[in-house]
Amino acid sequence: MQTKYLFAESLGVFGGSLAFTALGLLLGLGGDPLTLALLAALPYLALPFDLLSGLLLDRLDRRALLLAGVWVRAGLLLLLALLPKEPLFVLPLAFLFQAVLALDLPAWHALLVRLARGRLEREGGRLQAAQLLGDSLGDLLAPPLLLLAKPLPFALGGLLLVAEGLLLRGLPAFPPPKEAKEEGVGPKALLAGVGFLLADKRLLPLTLYALALNLLSTLGLALLPLLALEGGVPPALYGLYPLGLSFGGFLGSLLAGSVGPGLGIWGGHGLRLLGLAALFLPFPLGLLGLFLVGAGGSLSGVHLRAYRQRLAPEALLGRVQAGAIALTSAASLLGALLAGILGGLGAGLPLGLAVLGLFLLLPLALGSLHPRQLEALRREGG
Repeated sequence: MQTKYLFAESLGVFGGSLAFTALGLLLGLGGDPLTLALLAALPYLALPFDLLSGLLLDRLDRRALLLAGVWVRAGLLLLLALLPKEPLFVLPLAFLFQAVLALDLPAWHALLVRLARGRLEREGGRLQAAQLLGDSLGDLLAPPLLLLAKPLPFALGGLLLVAEGLLLRGLPAFPPPKEAKEEGVGPKALLAGVGFLLADKRLLPLTLYALALNLLSTLGLALLPLLALEGGVPPALYGLYPLGLSFGGFLGSLLAGSVGPGLGIWGGHGLRLLGLAALFLPFPLGLLGLFLVGAGGSLSGVHLRAYRQRLAPEALLGRVQAGAIALTSAASLLGALLAGILGGLGAGLPLGLAVLGLFLLLPLALGSLHPRQLEALRREGG
């Protein structure tokens, strides 16, 4: 993966992060838990688009689809800069942004399989680190830019996505395999990636584990703006909380290529558990919790994704990657909605349940996801 393409992806994520961190702060200042939970749920409400993106990526040139998604998202952020900053206007456009974003990750993950099959943890970690670096910058700069002028983070975000599109024009064409193009386009083809993830006995335990992780993590983090404000963070410094999450993820991504799958998955689990528990601490101690959650999530996420990349057939590559995102999005959506409902009883209740759930998952390390089995499965995938 050439550095200029990683830089381009980092710029695009920076732009999206500026917009969505600004939206989170706006709604957090409004103090409505249900509206905040809806914003957190938007990426997961795009589940049908995740499935459609996988089908398109197995039928059409993946480079062209990647670029088209970048340009459309740039236009949406520039439009957000012009509209009144009310939920009625911004939430539908934010949803469209997430729907188009469904093309981005599966396209990059399929590209990595072709370019770096033997180095998936390393190159996948580099890609994720580039994305999280951009995310960190957006988290840090969005609050002061929003307080300076409400349209500013949205306009700047759109321009950064325009820059990404210009830099990615040099990507080579990336057509799908012939056998994928010869399939039909009905429901069976649309759901083939999800079916593979749930039917393959090698991947099923990892898939179910990833679903549980996403549900519990979103349950604990969906009300982060309220948790941060209740913890005493000044609104102008709220960006330090998502910044801690992103920066921890950045370092965890870089570390992923240097450790084996057992330490990567279960070490990441432990960090995530400790991090969520630390969110009960007041500002600025709670920042440590976000750092640990981000590092643990990225560390385990890179390794879990590498299994899907190695074991997926070429003709299903786009749909398996998109199907995994759709499944984890459904689990995260449930976590966000539960957080919105339970948050009426206190923002700390969903967080406490998330910590308990992650603790109860630990016995899997002694069973079907034992480190020795993870290492053997990695060797099988090549």
